[in-house]
Amino acid sequence: MIENFNVRKELFEDTPNETLHFELTFDDKEYQGLYKEGEVSWFQMHPDQEIDERKLKELEVEVRKRIQEWEEEQIK
Repeated sequence: MIENFNVRKELFEDTPNETLHFELTFDDKEYQGLYKEGEVSWFQMHPDQEIDERKLKELEVEVRKRIQEWEEEQIK
């Protein structure tokens, strides 16, 4: 599903507003977004402008999974 996934940086690290900035490639298109408290917010171009709602939900589940793995790796 996701071809490339990268957490670019943590914004407002160690504050209540801490947010993760990520980028990914899906169906040969690049997308970027923010992740905070389990919620995914997309930058322009939004995937929902390009793919159907079911695929978007699957994509966001995969983003949450990848970020959780990334966070676990940071603890080690």
